[in-house]
Amino acid sequence: MIQLTGVSKIYPGTTAVDDLTFRVEDGEFTVLIGPSGCGKSTTLRMINRLIPVSAGNITIDGTDIGHCRPEDLRRRIG
Repeated sequence: MIQLTGVSKIYPGTTAVDDLTFRVEDGEFTVLIGPSGCGKSTTLRMINRLIPVSAGNITIDGTDIGHCRPEDLRRRIG
């Protein structure tokens, strides 16, 4: 399971993602859709730890991704 709780990403002068909360259960397929600039790619980059979150937390199978080595995390996400 992937869970985002209150996740935000703030760049100087702009908020890319604001207080995002959702959960994807094992075996589920989820699609992020929206207009250009709404934070879809930013959200995926935060899940993969390519960029840090500004607020909130992301867990995978109950483990905070901040406690995982980025290399190990990226092997688990497709």
